[in-house]
Order: sequence, then C-alpha cells, then structure tokens
Amino acid sequence: MKSIFKALVLSLTVCLVACTQQVMTTNYYFDPVNGSDANSGTSPGQAFKSLSKLNSLHVNAGDSILLKAGSVFTEKLYFSGKGEVGKPIVIGKYGGENMPHIKGDATYLEMVHIYNSEHIVIRDLEISNKGKKIRPRLSGLFVEVYNYGKAEDITIDNLFIHDVYGSLIKGEGHEHEDAGGGQAMMLRNFRDDGTDSIPSYFDGLLVQNCLLKDSQRNGIIMWGNWIRKQWLPNLNVVIRNNVLDGIPGDGIVPTACDGAIVEYNVMKNCPLTLPATEACDGIWPFSSDNTIVQYNVVSGHKSQTDGYGFDSDYNCRNSLFQFNLSDNNEGGFLLLCNSGGWPEDWSAGNTGTVVKYNISINDGIRKHIVREKKTEHYSPIIHITGPTRNSTIKKNLFYVCEKELPQMDKRLVHSDDWRGYADSTYFQNNYIFVEEPNKAFDATRSTNNFIKDNLYVGPLQYEGGGFRQYDGGFDKKMWYDPKDENWDKLIEFVKNKTVVINGQELPVLEIIGYN
Repeated sequence: MKSIFKALVLSLTVCLVACTQQVMTTNYYFDPVNGSDANSGTSPGQAFKSLSKLNSLHVNAGDSILLKAGSVFTEKLYFSGKGEVGKPIVIGKYGGENMPHIKGDATYLEMVHIYNSEHIVIRDLEISNKGKKIRPRLSGLFVEVYNYGKAEDITIDNLFIHDVYGSLIKGEGHEHEDAGGGQAMMLRNFRDDGTDSIPSYFDGLLVQNCLLKDSQRNGIIMWGNWIRKQWLPNLNVVIRNNVLDGIPGDGIVPTACDGAIVEYNVMKNCPLTLPATEACDGIWPFSSDNTIVQYNVVSGHKSQTDGYGFDSDYNCRNSLFQFNLSDNNEGGFLLLCNSGGWPEDWSAGNTGTVVKYNISINDGIRKHIVREKKTEHYSPIIHITGPTRNSTIKKNLFYVCEKELPQMDKRLVHSDDWRGYADSTYFQNNYIFVEEPNKAFDATRSTNNFIKDNLYVGPLQYEGGGFRQYDGGFDKKMWYDPKDENWDKLIEFVKNKTVVINGQELPVLEIIGYN
C-alpha cells in the first residue's frame, strides 16, 4: 500500500513540475492598431501596442514575442536576450498568414536589431528601411554580438527584407560622404574601432528561407574578426535556401568562419546601379577556412568591377565550390584572388581552393570598358589574380557563347598580377564549348600551371598541351561518366532550371547536351 501511495505522490509531483514549466513560458503579443501598452500583453486580446515595450520586459527562455500578422510597425524592434538549449526565444507572428511589416524610413540604421543574444529564432517578418535618400551603413536586419564571447544557436528563418536604401559605396579607401555600404542583412561579431575587449563569435548561425529584394548595396553580409593574428572564427554557420532578387552588390559573404556552408541560394536580377569603382561578386567567403559553396545559382551579376558569380577571395584556405550554376554574369564565372604583400599574421593568403562540377553558361559578357579601372574590355570567364597557391579547377562545364561585340574579352582563363602571381594552379578534366575563337589559358607570369586532359568543342585557341579537341558534339557522351556519382548530383540540381541565351529561355540540360 505504501509503495502505491509513493507512486501516486511521485506521479503528481512530475505532473506539477511539468505544469509549472508550461506556465513559466509566456507569449508576448504586439498589435500596433488595437493594442495598448497598458495591457498585460500576454494574450491577443491584451496585446501591447509599441515595440519599445520590449525594453521593460524580462523575456525568459522559451518565451515568444509575437507581432500581429498583416500589421505595420513603424518603430524599430530592438531585443537582447538569451534562451536555452531546446528552449529558444522566438520572435515571430500570430493571427494570420501575412507577415507583420516593420517598416522604416531610414531614421534608424536598422529596423530589427538583435544584440548579444543566443538561442533565439527570428522568423516570419517583413522588414524594409527606405528613406528619401540613401543612407550609409543602412540595414534591414542587424544581428550583433559585441564583447560577448560565444553566441550559440541563432536562427533567421523566412524573412522578407526589401527596399533597404543603403549606400552603394562600400567605404574602403573612400572619403565620399556616402561611404559605408548598405545591406539587407548584417551579421556582425567584430567592430573595426578597436573597442572589442572580449572576442566574440557565432557558434550555430542558420540563415534560411529568406527573400531579399531590391536592397542596396548588399544581401547577406557577415563581418567578423578577419585579422589572422587574432582570428576567432565563427562556427557551424549555414546559409541556405535564400533568394536575393535585385541586389546590385555582394550577395552572400561569410567572413571569419571555419566550415561555413552556403547552399541552395539564388541571386538574380542584379541592377546596373553600382559606380564603376565598386568591386562586387555573387557568393564569396572572406578570411574563412574550409567553406563549402554548393548548389547555388548566380545569374546576371552586373558589377562593373569584378561581377563574377563566385569568388574564392583572399585570406581563405581550402574553399570548395561545387555543383553551382553560373550564367550571364558580366564579369564571369569565377574570381580566384589573393592580395599579395600582407604579413602572415594578417592574411593567410589563398591556398587550396577547389572548384569542381560547376556549370558556367554565357558568362563574361561585359560590353563596355570600365575606364576607371581598365584600358580594354575585361571579362575573362575565370580571373586568377595575385599569389594564389595550390588551386584546383576540374570537371566543370563551360558553355561560351559568341560575344555580342567583336572587341569583347574572349578568354576562358586569365591569370595576372595583384602584388604577385599565382603558383600551382591545376586546370584539368574540364569540358568546354566555344562558339567563336577564345583563348584557353592566358597565364602571363603565373608559375607551375598544370593543365591537362581538358576536352573542347569549337575553335578554342591555346599554346602547349593540356587541351584536346573532342570529335563530336558538346553533349553527355563527351563529359558524363555514369560511374561518377557527382555528375548525377549536378544533373539532379539543374534538371528543372533554365537559362536565357539571346533572349530565349532554354533548359540547362538541353544546353549542356544531357537530354
């Protein structure tokens, strides 16, 4: 009998503990039309009115901050708080399918500022920040850790960020009044003013399912401790399944990361609005090691300087680009670069880049001379510049259309000087189609270029060995190996994708001869 009584007491205790835990989790509701800051805020009928009310709330792990669906807030949302493992703080919506809109007029530098927070989810919000004129360093969403240490488990999911009217001028080396580029989303763990006394970094940062539209200058930008002598990398960073539509500048830039994954993102419809002084590319790591860039599409980048779909930038080691589609980018498919002359405690250079199983279609189509930077038409499909080391470019498909003007750049690869030249570049087993004469590999003064077993169709021009004309058409018989599962991964990724060539929308599989 005693044992039965003890069991009942234990069961009741467990139930009471569980119920107590449920009671301790609170939802806070915000409604800018029908709410009141005199309300309790803990039910839809008792919603708060002002987002500033957050400043007086003590939000605990597992709590939610919910904005009325379809409503418009014209004040900034600022929040700092900590959830727990398995009990994140959630910032989202309630009461319908439409996103609540946090709508700014550039009065604030950002409309959503998440500061020194962890174990937090930000989702299902619409954010804009457009004034009557551009404003330097403007953002839609700003996630920041400063003098904090390790910030764990931050998720940004299903945001619609648009019309962030920031400066088009990045700021480095400029004394322009508008210097300081804007971006739809800034993720920062390092300040450049020397005030970081406690090094901070993200460990578990996920950005997914977001639509960024018509914002300038950039899309998703990370800024971390890039200087190698004090490098403390962000870990477990994943940026996936986002669409960047109408972004003129840099698309996705993971900075100061180790092992970041950037996948299944699309960048398209880049407007030609950047000054010629601005160098921008689609997706590129900076000061990062072991980055994986895969299953992404970059289409139609129009930056007048660079303008490449993908970029393996300097101060990076072991970057991997695979299973990506690049098309109609004015600069080209790939920039592989290293700014020479930096001491080792500042920059690790650029070593160990691998570029494989990608498709480039009609890249390198810049029709004008960027006279602020060049004296000739410049847009090689691959630009290798500076003292890069041990780079491998293999098993990629290049479909090079006839250029619109006879004086346009007609080079597949150009390797040149940026305070030094490339060494040990492996260009092998690539498959190339050209509609008109193109120079295969313009090595200039680069050293130890290992070029071998590349097949081509069309009038490709080259000196020395490493390229062999294929006796047949540019189709799967030329490049597909059924024993190599990587080709199947690439085919699966592009099977429903199309590319515009000469005004005609064509299936990718038709262009590369798989069908």
